Amino acid sequence: MISKDELEAYRKGGQIISQLRKTVPTWVHEGAPVRELCERVEAEIVALGGQSAFPCNVGINEVAAHYTSPWDDMSSIPPESVVKVDFGVHVDGYINDTAVTVSLSPIYGSMIEVAEDALRSGIERIAHGVRFSDVGEQIQKVIAQYGCRPIRNLTGHKVERYTIHAGKSVPNVAGPAPGRFETGEVYAIEPFVTLKEAA
Repeated sequence: MISKDELEAYRKGGQIISQLRKTVPTWVHEGAPVRELCERVEAEIVALGGQSAFPCNVGINEVAAHYTSPWDDMSSIPPESVVKVDFGVHVDGYINDTAVTVSLSPIYGSMIEVAEDALRSGIERIAHGVRFSDVGEQIQKVIAQYGCRPIRNLTGHKVERYTIHAGKSVPNVAGPAPGRFETGEVYAIEPFVTLKEAA
């Protein structure tokens, strides 16, 4: 079970996350240097009383996840792009993991709504003893209703103190996936959405 102190750490981190989810999208605009965006997110986490749980990632267009800007990164946000800013906050090692997506083109704006709806639906399905595969099936079902596809090889994951990927994966698709949710565990649920015709 999660102790009172642990729960308080998660709550504090969650409050920081909640605030950043509102402000970070306002920093995403055409021409913004990617490295500076990452540094700004990480500095704001510290200013709000947390620590970065992992280096801020910025995925642009076909880069769905895990691009960490190197120190000499000269890239900037291109016009008409879709941009995902993935960041985490820890308080005393207890991690909150989140991402916000901004579309600079009307073409991709609907995918953000699809991902948010799939996220809500997946979270609502979670309870003690529920199979990971059942949540993956629910996420895929919601995404498919909008005519989009989930990205199969990117998943949600269990989180432990000071460990962002703690050995259990929660899929975004139907199919066999070992494991069930257990009381007292913490998970990041991460639907990844792409257009139906994408390769």
